[in-house]
Amino acid sequence: MRPGVFEVSSAGTHALIGNPVDPSSAQILTARGISSGEFAARQISERILGEIDFVLPLEVTHRKAVLSYSPRHLKRAFTLKEFARLLDAADERESWTTRLAGLPSVEERWAALPAHLARERGLTRVPDGADDIADPYRQSQEVFDRMAAEVDEAIERIVAFEAQFN
Repeated sequence: MRPGVFEVSSAGTHALIGNPVDPSSAQILTARGISSGEFAARQISERILGEIDFVLPLEVTHRKAVLSYSPRHLKRAFTLKEFARLLDAADERESWTTRLAGLPSVEERWAALPAHLARERGLTRVPDGADDIADPYRQSQEVFDRMAAEVDEAIERIVAFEAQFN
């Protein structure tokens, strides 16, 4: 993907406002060459959500919290794992290159995604908790590492979706 096409930001449903990244997460980010020094936790709000196209929380309970602030995000809020899973499931039914033929820009493709993924959400069910990435807060580094691996896997699947159009 082209640098600068996507802007990613973070806000929590129970944020410790102003706090830096947890040291265990900072260790993981540093190992990936990502600086977290400028990070300050912020609480999700209706104002923040007003500027967001897609919301990708890590847990279903967080998605519900997002929708309590902004019901208009119903078709634009997915857990990160759910979003990746639905991209794959929809592609199995009909390739994305066929589905989105005629939409040459990144912006056009991503604007079309909610309708496709909302339909897919209705066709695909998974057991409760399958789309969650557990919050490792106050747990061992092993739990943080497991969380990071799950995030990496989902992000790689999302990047692969967009890469097929390049």
